[in-house]
Amino acid sequence: MKHRLLAAALGVICFLLLPLPALAESASAPVVVSDAAGLLAMAQRPDGDYMLGADIDMSGVDWTPFAFDGTLDGAGHTVYNLRITRACEETRITYDGRHRGYHTVFAAPFSVVSGSVQNLNLLNVTVDLDMDDPCFIAGVAGYLLGGEIVNCSVQGRLKISSGARQCGAGGVAGFGHGRIEGCAVDAEIVIVAVDSGSTCEEYLGGVLANGYADVENCSVTLKGFTSVRGYVHNGGLVGLSDVNPKNKRYFEHVRGCSVDAVISFFEDVEDRRAYCRVYVGEIQNGNLVVTGNETVRFESVESTDFSRLLLPDMDEIPSYDAAVTPPHCDAFGYSTYTNPDTGYSYTDDYTAPAHTPGEWQVVVPATYDSEGLRRQYCAECGVLLAEEAIPPLIPTASCELSEAKLRLSYRETRRLRASVLPIDATNTNVTWMSSNESVATVDNEGLVSAIGKGVAAIYCKTDDGFASAACEVEVYFTFGQWLTRYVLFGWIWQQ
Repeated sequence: MKHRLLAAALGVICFLLLPLPALAESASAPVVVSDAAGLLAMAQRPDGDYMLGADIDMSGVDWTPFAFDGTLDGAGHTVYNLRITRACEETRITYDGRHRGYHTVFAAPFSVVSGSVQNLNLLNVTVDLDMDDPCFIAGVAGYLLGGEIVNCSVQGRLKISSGARQCGAGGVAGFGHGRIEGCAVDAEIVIVAVDSGSTCEEYLGGVLANGYADVENCSVTLKGFTSVRGYVHNGGLVGLSDVNPKNKRYFEHVRGCSVDAVISFFEDVEDRRAYCRVYVGEIQNGNLVVTGNETVRFESVESTDFSRLLLPDMDEIPSYDAAVTPPHCDAFGYSTYTNPDTGYSYTDDYTAPAHTPGEWQVVVPATYDSEGLRRQYCAECGVLLAEEAIPPLIPTASCELSEAKLRLSYRETRRLRASVLPIDATNTNVTWMSSNESVATVDNEGLVSAIGKGVAAIYCKTDDGFASAACEVEVYFTFGQWLTRYVLFGWIWQQ
């Protein structure tokens, strides 16, 4: 018996001491996404694990929102210029403040998030929708279904024109519950719900439009505009805090956030309610805890003129001037569009950060025996952009002149031409000189000038010193030149 117990104990010990590579290998690494095609492919496997490997420009990409229940780690990268012009096809049930349910569609980068999205920056995300069906739009998730959105940023413009009984817009999420933490929003949000026959329930929140998510340590910069023929629920952080179904208890908190917001609205309905508050527009969840939040600025601007929609630019036929801000080392470039008549402006058409290449700098000069090294730095920030080897210098192998001998009359000129091989030699320049400048001279271009009677050598030498050539020059007097000199100078010239 003792032996069996001892053997069993040893077996357990051996099992515990076994290495665990099989368990480690079973957890697959996330799929790295580095371009627009990779983001689009996520819709084919929405339960996967993903990580961004680069900033991604979504200009011109046809994006359809899809439900996501996997994990996405943005790794601090930026998805920019994403434009959403249509909602998802599938519907989910959302609830208004009276707990009436609506079959609802969503327009956001993700229609539904029941998984995790973190460390993602969304720059210049644009939603522009005209809908007759209940719809929520948002910067990240149309419907947060128990998921989490952590350490994300949203900068952009969200707009919905709705003829439905319910609509909403949130800087991070539209409807739902879950966790939203450490997110930053800088958004312009516009809701136009103008069908007086529908008495629309409208929700606008800098982070969440309607629901009972935990919102913590978020910052909001918001310009909101809501024109509603119904009931307004506007909040710098949350539009309506509510739990559905009604009998469900949920302990929710909105804490540690900051708000800098101006919300302009009208509510065109007889039994006016008009909720527009700095943190939460209307609270219907009795277990909500709102604490530790900061108000940088909050303006609730209500209009009683229902004849004009409240829009960021109230010009009926706006015209915009464009000014381009180029990218810098760690800053995106963009275009600013300004209406000179109203002063309203917005940014669009972002371009990726870019360094300014400076001049190449030789670090190690190349020689005829070894290669050198040169580097290129950013002219603005000094970061190293490129480094490359400089090939060894190529020496000249030969130098040949167009003439080996010249016989020139006094004051005659003739050009010598030098052929240096190989033609790809590093330095094919040559230097000219005469052995006797009283007989013949030569200039830097090889032009030989006869100066006096006699013989001289014209030398051509490559500047690298590896090759040279010579031409013998004989200078003589013609009969006429000889006769002229004899008559003019006589016997003196003959001495």
